[in-house]
Amino acid sequence: DRVVAVDSTSSWPPEAQGLPRIGYVRALPVEGILSMQPDRLLAVAEAGPSTAINMLRATMPVNVLPPLRDPRALPGQIRRVAEHLDLEERGKTIADELEARFADIPAEVGGKVPPKVLVLLAAGDGQLMAGGSNSSAHALLQSLGLRNAAASLDSFKPMSRESLLQIDADLVVIAETAPGAFDPEAWLGLAHTAAGKQNRILVRDAMYLLGFGPRVIDAMRELRAAAVDPSFAAWKRS
Repeated sequence: DRVVAVDSTSSWPPEAQGLPRIGYVRALPVEGILSMQPDRLLAVAEAGPSTAINMLRATMPVNVLPPLRDPRALPGQIRRVAEHLDLEERGKTIADELEARFADIPAEVGGKVPPKVLVLLAAGDGQLMAGGSNSSAHALLQSLGLRNAAASLDSFKPMSRESLLQIDADLVVIAETAPGAFDPEAWLGLAHTAAGKQNRILVRDAMYLLGFGPRVIDAMRELRAAAVDPSFAAWKRS
């Protein structure tokens, strides 16, 4: 009840969808934010532009959270949020609970060569972006001890149909920015990859996988199961 507005990427929990939207997190509108009459702005490190952040600082407290580079570091981020909002005890309770749940998810695949996973971001424009090193996709895979099939790339890079055929992956994960953002008919070559031939394709919501909110624990558990279970063979869309 203390949240007066959210940015366009904030779709979870469902209650967030009923709140006013102030635009994209990297293109924050100063006047639009001020019109909501907030007492405080809580922002992620990627928020911007810097000129907007500086203008907002002149009117209210602005707390910028450090980048979350590892999903297992989420409890610490929750404690920071709780401190900014004077909710330390509540934050500690939530963070402690999440730490216990993270501990139940193995951080490595023991006894064998870790599966190789390709994470593709589908934004709905017919293009796919491969998650390379220095990306949230890479951090997600590392947190599970899985190998990134696109580790030679830096951050998210456009994936051509020719390059896709050359990548050897045991599992392909497609992160959709919106339901239906990935069109299988536009990427028929996916069926000719090693993972595609076995239908080892997992389609999920991008924020669920890469937003590193509390749901990431479920995403990690699901991703690990799909990667290490040799019998997993199904197209799945959330």
